[in-house]
Amino acid sequence: MDNSREALQAFLDIISFDRILSILLLCLTAWLFLVLVQFCLNQLNNKLPKYRLIWNRSYPFVRLFVWLCVIIYSIVGIIDPHENLILAVVGSISIVVGLATQEPAKNMIAGFIIMLNPPYRVGDMVTLAGHYGEVIKLEWSVTWLRTFDDNTVMVPNAEALKTAVSNANSGALDEMVVVQFTIPMVAELQKAIALAREATQCSPYTFLNKPIIVNLSNDYSFGQYQQIITVKAYVMDVRLEKKFVSDINIRVLSAFKKAHFYDEQQTPAA
Repeated sequence: MDNSREALQAFLDIISFDRILSILLLCLTAWLFLVLVQFCLNQLNNKLPKYRLIWNRSYPFVRLFVWLCVIIYSIVGIIDPHENLILAVVGSISIVVGLATQEPAKNMIAGFIIMLNPPYRVGDMVTLAGHYGEVIKLEWSVTWLRTFDDNTVMVPNAEALKTAVSNANSGALDEMVVVQFTIPMVAELQKAIALAREATQCSPYTFLNKPIIVNLSNDYSFGQYQQIITVKAYVMDVRLEKKFVSDINIRVLSAFKKAHFYDEQQTPAA
């Protein structure tokens, strides 16, 4: 009973205008610092887009470190509570967390695991909970995606750890893109492969430091056999994936039409 009274009295003692104001000013300073950090990172992204993944991935750790420092300094440096009060608060928080915040706690623990052993990071193109997009923000409890439809999707981190994660670039700025084309069986196959490779090389979005692979296969559909040309190439930036696919389609199909691969009157060579 005496310990409870001492804890209550200690709690009342720390509720003072000066301490509350000091904590609010500390939080405001931390928030302004994070805003400045994010502004500087955005400027670096614009000036050096080649390294934007590095800048974006550093922000979650900076934010985590800053707020941990704010919490620790507020408790130790400003509040400086009595040990009985610490024990009472810790016990109360444990009960509340155990009863009322099971799902948020799972998401926060999952977010901590993702930061330590990341299956994806900010800037990666991933498939989470059936949504494909770029990871734009990684928080303790949720992951934010931006899809190619310009939608922002929030995925709980616990959900991300439950299922398999498909990562298209795994930390690299470039990623492989696969595009398929169908041509008649009577088309000149060697010429088709050469035209597809040349058209892909001419695209301004192609990352030429990595190989361009053109494979050939066949398929039977609608009562006839057709040849399938598969182009595997790397786009220089994951954000340009859709533009890259569109550009490759335009260039390759135009080359095939100029070569008369789709000419209905074309007949097999004797």
